[in-house]
Amino acid sequence: MSIIAIQNDFLKLEILPEAGASVVSLAGRFGDTWIPLLRETLPEAVAALNPSLMASFTLAPWSNRIPDARFWFQECCYPLRANTPEGYAIHGDVRRRHWQVTAQNSAALTCAIDSRDFPDFNFPFPLTVEIRYELVGTAFDTTLTLTSLGRIPMPAGFGFHPYFNRAFGARGADEAELQLQVSGVYPHLPGGPMSAIAPGQNFARLAPIGERDINHCFGGWNGQATIVYPRAGVQLRLECDHVLSHVVIFTPPDKPYFAVEPVSHTTNGFNLFAQGQAGTGIQTLEMGESMRGRFRLKVLE
Repeated sequence: MSIIAIQNDFLKLEILPEAGASVVSLAGRFGDTWIPLLRETLPEAVAALNPSLMASFTLAPWSNRIPDARFWFQECCYPLRANTPEGYAIHGDVRRRHWQVTAQNSAALTCAIDSRDFPDFNFPFPLTVEIRYELVGTAFDTTLTLTSLGRIPMPAGFGFHPYFNRAFGARGADEAELQLQVSGVYPHLPGGPMSAIAPGQNFARLAPIGERDINHCFGGWNGQATIVYPRAGVQLRLECDHVLSHVVIFTPPDKPYFAVEPVSHTTNGFNLFAQGQAGTGIQTLEMGESMRGRFRLKVLE
């Protein structure tokens, strides 16, 4: 294993190419102390190359769950391998693969993966994915590019799965607050059109995460969110490109973390797109076409 570290005066980042080029840690400098900005990764998760237990990982060529591990596209049904006990295919097939480092300097790292290098790749269309991590002052930028290589069109989507701490450092428990604007929430699988947001899911105004139990995809997102740790006086600002028009909020009340996941499409998006549902966020890529999106996490004090 080869954890790669890059840093500047304000941020320090660790990436593990062998585990999906996932983020092992992201820390910010506050005075003379480095404090984690994302969930910390335990050594056993690194040893097991388990991205699901790391600070953040990449979702491609789809995000979240596909029920029954199969999807329809242009009147054809494509089977996938299920990778959950419920029989879902979840989070694409790049997070547990060994990515290649293609460029690196003191404040940036680029990794890439070609699905054709893996005979068991869990997607029926050939593609490449490139991810570039860059530290720019107090901002951590992640840019993802997915490119179709096949002779026939393919459906495509992607996202990011960062985990945030409920408490900032050791300065108190369950103090994180969240603010973001969305226009609706999608129902659970198999999914369907968006509906109105319930009061307990509403973060239009800054509100504590608290004991809320949310695991939903929201649409009509403007790509911006703010996480505030009021006791520490720290804010994290999320700024995403328009392609990341959906967001998954995951707030397990019994865990010391929560997730705000910028994604390009709704859960089960391939099948909903095939059914003619509008606004799924799924894109169709011709040979050589790409979709690209940037996720910025900036520290404000």
